[in-house]
Amino acid sequence: MCLPLKFIQLFIRINCFCFIILGIVLISQVFVTLSDDVSNDSNGIVFTFSVGIAVIIVGASGLLSSYCPNFCIIFIYSCFIIFIGVLTVYITISLTILKDQLFSNKFDCKTSELPAAQKTKEQILWAETQFCKHDCICYIEKIQDWNSDYLENNRIHYTTNKQMSDITSYQKCKKWIKIEGASSSYIAFLEEKYHCSGWCKPHPVYLFSNINNGIPKDACYRYFEQEYEYYVNKSYIDYLIVDFLYLFNLCFAICQCYQTNRYKNSRIYPQILYELASQ
Repeated sequence: MCLPLKFIQLFIRINCFCFIILGIVLISQVFVTLSDDVSNDSNGIVFTFSVGIAVIIVGASGLLSSYCPNFCIIFIYSCFIIFIGVLTVYITISLTILKDQLFSNKFDCKTSELPAAQKTKEQILWAETQFCKHDCICYIEKIQDWNSDYLENNRIHYTTNKQMSDITSYQKCKKWIKIEGASSSYIAFLEEKYHCSGWCKPHPVYLFSNINNGIPKDACYRYFEQEYEYYVNKSYIDYLIVDFLYLFNLCFAICQCYQTNRYKNSRIYPQILYELASQ
């Protein structure tokens, strides 16, 4: 026995409205990440933006089809439902594998196999060879806060005269080179948040944030991994929600397509939508 048409109409609209809201949330996350310039995974951003656009199109076309049934609208709706299914399943499986690898501590600072880690490592190691050297002398504002032996032992070339040099971070060096991977802003964010510098071993001074913030307490790799794990877990939850909505919508659509009643002519999903529009 088929479900009441009013229930079908209500379900379609509520479900598609949820799709639109979720799509807007996914796209807004992408813009927030880009505006903060703390991205460390360009592929993840592209996938999230693609899914967000597809989810909005599905929601809008499904909502339209419930008010104004049209073959083209229903066709677009069906195509994007399939596209979302394939894309979200692929991403969810990839995130599941990545979560397992992170949980089992498969990644380490030396191999740097974590996505974007190798390029980030290269950028930090290069900064260590350039920052506070002869070609890029650092400016230390309050020398009394530093131990002169510490600076000398770690071969930190510095000046307290701002006219000689006003360089307080690696980005101001003339030989600064931008390498693909985590942005310099993201590395600076890690340094400031976790008081770290360097990759596997702690560097004597901050590289991408202000050198005058003091002495770093630790290397940055484990915090890079920690932030990446948080990003993966957050994305995993987002895609699980998309999967749930997709499967719920797909199961309902299949039931309405193939469920029969005593009159076999009323079993096609598009026909149900046309019946709704005529009411």
